[in-house]
Amino acid sequence: MLSHTPLMPSRRKCPRAPGSPSGALPQTILIPAGTILTRFRGITVPPATPFGPNSFNPNTGKKRTVVADGARFNPFPDTAGNNVPTIYAATTYEAAALESVFHQVPHIQTPAITRSQVETWEYFDLRTLRDLRVVRLANPQLRQLKVPRRRESLREDELIHSSASQYPATRTWAKFLHDQIPGLDGLAWRPRLAGQGEAYIFFGDRCGAADFAVVTAPTPLTSPTEYGKIKAVADAANITINYSK
Repeated sequence: MLSHTPLMPSRRKCPRAPGSPSGALPQTILIPAGTILTRFRGITVPPATPFGPNSFNPNTGKKRTVVADGARFNPFPDTAGNNVPTIYAATTYEAAALESVFHQVPHIQTPAITRSQVETWEYFDLRTLRDLRVVRLANPQLRQLKVPRRRESLREDELIHSSASQYPATRTWAKFLHDQIPGLDGLAWRPRLAGQGEAYIFFGDRCGAADFAVVTAPTPLTSPTEYGKIKAVADAANITINYSK
């Protein structure tokens, strides 16, 4: 398990990945078959959605260079120029919430989000049906990633804790690792807002919906019980949820 010590956000820019590797690449680890993961996703309007809980985002029409077109590690194209489908999940409810519901919260004193924003999310559990190979994006492994035109290797604070303005650069590392490590199913990292649990992105051209069983039906964050659960996560991260409709 990774340390639970929260990390400060980086003020540094994230460098872009090289076009080809120089030296050894990071080691990979396996997420064993049978692992339970939690995933949050936005609730569509109307509520009915054609996509199952284990469906991958096709990233159709999205551009790697446009910040608003995705998240830290998507979209990015494969070697043929087609965007790789992706899905995010995490090892715990808390980690999944921090990487989705509260993902855009800035690193300021007592940041706030409205309850109406919180209630646009739902969550569910998935179970992995086979071993999945990932790279853990922590400094011991990132040390193997040489940055062009500098002596120092890629750092966790640059890749994981940089601001959203750096997404066009952080996505180049997702593409680099995807392209350079055969059989790599995804990436793992500590959530930006806290060090609890691990978050994952999985690549839809290496694994798919058939590799994830849906364990629980989607549960919206609209009931008093579910609001209490998500508020506990916010309180632990020093985030305020304001009542607003």
